[in-house]
Amino acid sequence: MNDTIPIFPLSLVVFPFSKVPLHIFEERYKKMINKCLFEKTGFGVVSLILNEISKIGSYVEIVSVESRNENGEMDIIVRGTGRFKILKTTHHPDGYIVATFAEYSDVSDEISVQLLKELRENFEGIINKINFTLEDTFWRNYDETELKSYKIAEKSGLNLKQRQKLLTLRKENERIYFLLEHLTKLDKKISERVTAGAIIMGDGYIN
Repeated sequence: MNDTIPIFPLSLVVFPFSKVPLHIFEERYKKMINKCLFEKTGFGVVSLILNEISKIGSYVEIVSVESRNENGEMDIIVRGTGRFKILKTTHHPDGYIVATFAEYSDVSDEISVQLLKELRENFEGIINKINFTLEDTFWRNYDETELKSYKIAEKSGLNLKQRQKLLTLRKENERIYFLLEHLTKLDKKISERVTAGAIIMGDGYIN
């Protein structure tokens, strides 16, 4: 990352290692993305909650440009590579926000094998209960991902505030605990005949 990065506020959280599609249509962001493509750099995605920009965000790289219209609108796919904390923001002449930042990484690399096993079992139990099938690519990426909490979180029906909360946690075991508590509540709702299928399928992340 550079000392400053362009910022894209969205009603979205991009987890490290996650891929998401973005539709770029505002003039300022078309200029921002074109600049990133030309310079082969990424940008920061921060969640916009109640019209406030979150301080913790994810740095993303542009994986591909899927389509581009004559008016400059485009569909792109981005991938999260790391987290950052905004220290200060200014406005670029093209209209988008630029931020100075600090790296925001985990403070512990401890991972409980037993907790992780419990998380996967609970997750698979809910998936089976709602008869939802995940693509093989999801599980391949899960196996290859070091921090598996983020992959499970993609399809766990978290709302925006919950996703942002998960992004701020700096220990993998804390994220696993967070998801275990969430899945326990979700399982109860499903048992009360409140379906979670539409929530999980509509999370927007790419397997």
